[in-house]
Amino acid sequence: MQTTAYEYVFAIAKHHSISKAARELCITQPALTKYLKRLEEDLGTQLFDRAVIPISLTPAGKKFVEKAALILEIERSLQYDLNQISTDVRGKVTVGMNTEFCSNTIPYVLPEFRFRYPEIEVQIREGHNRLLFDELESGKVDIVYSAYSMSAMEFTYDLIYSEPILLAMPADHPLASSMDLSNNSPLTPYYIKPELVRNCDFIVLIPEQGMGAIARDMFHKYNLNPNIVMETQKHETAMRLASAGMGMVFTPVRTPLRIPLVKPMAYFSIENPIFTRSRGVYYSKYVPLSEAARCFIHVFNEVYNHESSLKIPDCHLIIPPPPQLTIYNFLHAKRAA
Repeated sequence: MQTTAYEYVFAIAKHHSISKAARELCITQPALTKYLKRLEEDLGTQLFDRAVIPISLTPAGKKFVEKAALILEIERSLQYDLNQISTDVRGKVTVGMNTEFCSNTIPYVLPEFRFRYPEIEVQIREGHNRLLFDELESGKVDIVYSAYSMSAMEFTYDLIYSEPILLAMPADHPLASSMDLSNNSPLTPYYIKPELVRNCDFIVLIPEQGMGAIARDMFHKYNLNPNIVMETQKHETAMRLASAGMGMVFTPVRTPLRIPLVKPMAYFSIENPIFTRSRGVYYSKYVPLSEAARCFIHVFNEVYNHESSLKIPDCHLIIPPPPQLTIYNFLHAKRAA
């Protein structure tokens, strides 16, 4: 179907009048009426109810307008991409990411980016947040993808998504085993009071990593006084150590959904609603983005929005029945263990 059909129907729907639409489209009213009649015959349904004044869209017409708007947006996006490719944008962009975020996203983004912009050189700089922000400030990297941080207020920040942060522990942990876990999962975590996990064993990331900073903020906010049994540089390592029975860990919701665990785990939130972290792209407030960097951000956003495996799943907090163990008995069982 030609784009003309969509534009004609949009104009009639906007003005609720064929004559006014014809004037806007710079064609005669009889020609527009004839075109609309032929279009409706081809579609096998009426798009407008002409029995009312002013004329209005039928249910089929509303659906036509809704889908046509999506088709035109896709066509505009395609034309933009083709125009960008045809201009042979050149240059270089250096992108900073932490290792796990890089491994999850770059395999989807980079092939598409190189297809569209073969003349742009891309360098990926992996590291922890503190290193990446230092390099962004010094100009060694052009953009940094990172969780939102108040300490990075001197940079411009564009949000990409927000992700729930859960507390995970082995399913056979005394606290977890005291509950009915039949409805428990990363997508349906249980709410528990923070004092239930006070003085417990924890696996944490180093402070320079985003999840390491988040865990320590939680420890301080709720006076958890954790026993930190291990610090790691990779969150996947921390998650698997926790699943092996070494302790609890704070984790983004997607991690336990995508990595193999040693043993089953139970998932909780010590906040209601669930605490979320925001992730986005940072760049300098004072140095204009290069065309190469703008192109990378544009492609990254498009790929993220269309690639289902990168989406953040819905997470619904459940208030479970009271555990069979009292706080006193749980703490006593923990000390005995």
